[in-house]
Amino acid sequence: MLLVEDNVANQHVALTMLRRLGLDADLAENGQVALDYLREAPYDVVFMDVQMPVLDGIEATRQLRAAPHQFGSPYVIGLTANALATDRERCLAAGMDEHVPKPVRKRTLADVLARAQLG
Repeated sequence: MLLVEDNVANQHVALTMLRRLGLDADLAENGQVALDYLREAPYDVVFMDVQMPVLDGIEATRQLRAAPHQFGSPYVIGLTANALATDRERCLAAGMDEHVPKPVRKRTLADVLARAQLG
């Protein structure tokens, strides 16, 4: 599992929730670092923040989906502070499998992971 998040507080919250669910995740601070990790190792699930410096989650997901031979085909869950329908549509159009608005609740996280067949 890979968590892609630039905000330190959000990193801590997400990693803590995952640990409480009995899961661990590697951490990437932006989309470019995430793609570098995905080139090196397969991940079943990627939690992808949408707004990040260097390479945002939308573009990182587009690149990931354009080259499955290079990055694999993980289940990508978009995380964003925006809960509008248009934000969800943007995430799904980029190739994300899910869109979860922040703040993420533990129950929501468990439900999403169950749909990804990991929970």
